[in-house]
Amino acid sequence: MTKIMPSDAATVALCAEIYQPTAIAGAFDYYDAGMDDGICWALKRRDGFDIVIFRGSVTRQDWLRDVQALALPSRIGRVHSGFYAGMEHMWADLKPMLSQPAIVTGHSLGAARADVLAALMTVDGVSPVARIVFGEPKPGLLDFAKLITGIPGRSYRNGDSTHHDLVTDVPFSFPPEQYVHPTPIIPVCCRPAGVEFTDLGVFAWHHIGLYETALAALHSQEKVA
Repeated sequence: MTKIMPSDAATVALCAEIYQPTAIAGAFDYYDAGMDDGICWALKRRDGFDIVIFRGSVTRQDWLRDVQALALPSRIGRVHSGFYAGMEHMWADLKPMLSQPAIVTGHSLGAARADVLAALMTVDGVSPVARIVFGEPKPGLLDFAKLITGIPGRSYRNGDSTHHDLVTDVPFSFPPEQYVHPTPIIPVCCRPAGVEFTDLGVFAWHHIGLYETALAALHSQEKVA
């Protein structure tokens, strides 16, 4: 019997959940705060799928890794060194836990780490069945991107005709380091209100809650159609 994948609205809800204190309190089947490798991630088992969720930037170490944008040659191609840091260790921890086809997901820094994990899994012969990311920065150069373009995936960017989530524009690309997104960007729209502007300023469109609202609305429209 074919298992039905969770909707992207359900997936982004998990990405929002990992930012909450309830993540530590048992909202996931496994939660790793990243005390050893600096990577906060969780595992949620659904019927037929293991969903691997990465948190975005919260700690000082997260922010430092965000700006370590030198393209590093690696076994998965030339990848953003900060996004790659710690991921080999994380993948070694995750590998024995997987018992079903995997979906990888994340928001912001977590989206880039989902990309890196997809690449590591691919070169090790266990590609994920889907890669669903939100507010994704560009994780690597073209050779890295080509490695995971064959994985079914969607990358969502919040915005309207005037503004959009600026995190999706970085790292900026200058020859010879041409950073790219592995798959085309899918636009969604949930406009920020006062609290997002207060908290995030020019990055107000990046807030995970806006992605959650936008995907919930999109999912409702698809169900009606």
